[in-house]
Amino acid sequence: MDACGFIFLLMFVSFVVGLVIMASQNEARSKARAKELREAEAAYRSSLAALKASPTDADLKENTLQRGRIYSNLTRNKQGVTMYDEVALMNDINAACAAAGASQPVRAGTIRSIEDRLSNLQQLRERNLITVQEYEQRRAEILREL
Repeated sequence: MDACGFIFLLMFVSFVVGLVIMASQNEARSKARAKELREAEAAYRSSLAALKASPTDADLKENTLQRGRIYSNLTRNKQGVTMYDEVALMNDINAACAAAGASQPVRAGTIRSIEDRLSNLQQLRERNLITVQEYEQRRAEILREL
């Protein structure tokens, strides 16, 4: 084999080795992304389960939303969370809270508290401190607690 053939063979072998290394690195990155996605989903699902047990815990709701955003972002290859994702996350969170709330009996003191809150809300609306939309949204949230 002449020198030119040997150099060509050496370049070819180097090229093939480079391809193998790149494929190996791509596979490792792919496995790492898949693991990260599985862990984010598990953390989100775990947080939703905890929220079912404590549906009035505001910190837990916030934590669940944050974990959901992380999971959603990963499902979109770290391209950001869309409005669709936000709505889907809130639907999950509201469903977790509602499922737990439906099985809990309403106490008499709670009803009075709800009446007070509705009355206060009405006063805020009458004084134009909140909009009609804000009033309707907050009223619906309060009534869901029944």
